[in-house]
Amino acid sequence: MRKVFAAATLPALASACATDLDCSLNGVCAGGSCACDKPWGGPSCGVLRYAAASPASGKSLFNISDPRNTWNGPIATGPDGRFHMYNPVYPHHELLRSTSIMHGVADRVEGPYAWASATPGAPAAGASNPAFVAYDDPHDANATKYTLWAGGHVSVAGAPDGPFAPVSGAYASYPGGNPAPIWHGGAWYLTNQGTTTIWTTPRLGQQPWTVFATVNKTVPAGTNPEDPFMWVDARGSWHIVNHAYDTSQYANCSRSTLSTHEFSRDGKEWHMLVPNVEPYGHTVRWDDGSTHTYTTLERPNLHFDGSGQLTHINLAADLDTGDEGCPDRKDHCPAFHVHCACTNCKYYDHAGSIIVALDVA
Repeated sequence: MRKVFAAATLPALASACATDLDCSLNGVCAGGSCACDKPWGGPSCGVLRYAAASPASGKSLFNISDPRNTWNGPIATGPDGRFHMYNPVYPHHELLRSTSIMHGVADRVEGPYAWASATPGAPAAGASNPAFVAYDDPHDANATKYTLWAGGHVSVAGAPDGPFAPVSGAYASYPGGNPAPIWHGGAWYLTNQGTTTIWTTPRLGQQPWTVFATVNKTVPAGTNPEDPFMWVDARGSWHIVNHAYDTSQYANCSRSTLSTHEFSRDGKEWHMLVPNVEPYGHTVRWDDGSTHTYTTLERPNLHFDGSGQLTHINLAADLDTGDEGCPDRKDHCPAFHVHCACTNCKYYDHAGSIIVALDVA
């Protein structure tokens, strides 16, 4: 049965709450005020609080002296406790078609990562914006499987370092691009680039994807959400964090549109704070004493530790330009109008992948 729900309009910065929805489902309404789950904060628990200083090893998760671009990928924890990152690599000044998905391994989630040029068995050219989910397969004695989503197809392996092989069957493709999949309650759920629809299937490749819900959003004019990351928290509430952008914004990039958050009690009826409260921001402080305000931070991936605590956010970043914005050069700026937008400086500059520690103290 298909159901479509409209998003509710909720007060964004009210000092009091009536229900947990007023707390973005990132906390509980207690005595008329929001008690937020770490690392969420703000009057409505809508802001991911960065740690006072993030480890500087997370300033670039690839070799920062390499002129090629990366544009962030998922980080998974292997059975041995090591961290595996699947990061697409692109030529310099290119972010539209990757040449491969690199595989990096690290002892700490912040790196440093040791990189292989490609993930064994993973899609190669054109496999941009990968996603990753580990799950216990009920159709194979609950064996742990590792799934890599890229290029319109799902690949599966018995170990996080592969080799990966494409899922077979009549329904091996997933809907749309830039996938945000989860395995929850014995079924698969997925949203994609536009983050307007959630699909579900009980079994990859063997049964079709069907519409589970529509995610209606109330966003400011000119705001374009994309790059979803979806999860279900310990209370059973559903969440989606998006990068968001407005191509009319080209200067004072620290105040440009950056992110959105949608939330739901059941994955069907979705809500969003109005006006939008951005879950993550432009400025990161590093433990080497440096601070950088990024023109854009995209492709958010959240990292949870073994207890389910949210600890880090890894992001695609323009590594060079800051609050000032970038030159109005048409040769490296797609969607160029009168100016090169803050969100598009990444094509002019060196683009990479960062990871930011969140405040869970």
